[in-house]
Amino acid sequence: MGLKKYILGSILLILIIAGYTFSIEAGDYRVQIMDYVLILPIAAWIVLPMVVLFIMTVLHILFYGLKNYFSIKAITKDSEALTSLVNQKLLKETSKLSFQNQNFKDVSAILNQLDIDITNSDFNSTNKEINKTIDYIFSIKSGKYISSKELKLDNHNPIMEQNLLNKVTQDDDFALEVIKKSSIYSKDIIKAGFLKTLEVKSFTTIKKLLDEVSLDEEMTVELLKKDGEQLDQFAMTNDVILKLIKKVNLTNQQLIIIAKNYKLLMAPDQIIKLYEDLSVENEEYTTAYLFVLAEYEMVDKMRDILDNSAQYEFIPFKALVDLKDAGKNIYSLDTLCFK
Repeated sequence: MGLKKYILGSILLILIIAGYTFSIEAGDYRVQIMDYVLILPIAAWIVLPMVVLFIMTVLHILFYGLKNYFSIKAITKDSEALTSLVNQKLLKETSKLSFQNQNFKDVSAILNQLDIDITNSDFNSTNKEINKTIDYIFSIKSGKYISSKELKLDNHNPIMEQNLLNKVTQDDDFALEVIKKSSIYSKDIIKAGFLKTLEVKSFTTIKKLLDEVSLDEEMTVELLKKDGEQLDQFAMTNDVILKLIKKVNLTNQQLIIIAKNYKLLMAPDQIIKLYEDLSVENEEYTTAYLFVLAEYEMVDKMRDILDNSAQYEFIPFKALVDLKDAGKNIYSLDTLCFK
């Protein structure tokens, strides 16, 4: 029975009983407590308990009805929040959602410890927001860029990082912007932006940006390779090259590859001086220096270094010098299996 029907029915019943009682006995009844006297019709005294019961019943119904309403509202709100939590987990976001219902709290505590990834491209749900998120994720995975106005995520969010990587590959100007505003992007985005800029922009432009970005090994190697392709007026000086190499931990093999590249355009005296300075700064780079000396057949300089080395050090170079001294000039480092 609805509350309205109950109220109307109860009032009607009270009126009927009051009317019937009044028709039988129209007199009054007096109640005296101390000096207080209350005189009411007998009919009123008859229905008074019914009125009190009616009022208490309505209050009871209203109280528990209101309590149930707020309980249902809380569950509805928690249900919506749980959907939002799933959406945030799909987007790799940290959730700060709160729940009122204990069951939802337990489920959210579990979800917050899980990584949710979607692999089914045919995924579909009744929730439009989740469907949109799934579409965004698969679009980004396929290499597309989603506007930051649509995909409102922090630049350091994993999905946003992939999205920005997609933009770097598609937009040369954005790659340049990443370097200029490197403080707001992650290292991976900065690296991708730098390598892309290195590929498409002039070397003059790139040299102006070196103070804006911190280079890792790969970035330094690619930069030096690019430098090796430049004419003297555009190339970096030895001092700049030395500073770049000192900031990272390049291997001798990497330096040898760079030397081969520099050999194409850099003057012999400059490249020899560069690698000599490198070996002075760091003895570990003596191998790379010896390689450069061997490339230019600076046997006497090689011998000076090798004579002061340990017996087990620089074996390929010692073998090469011995062969040269024996007049067997047909041998090179490559034929001695040093690459």
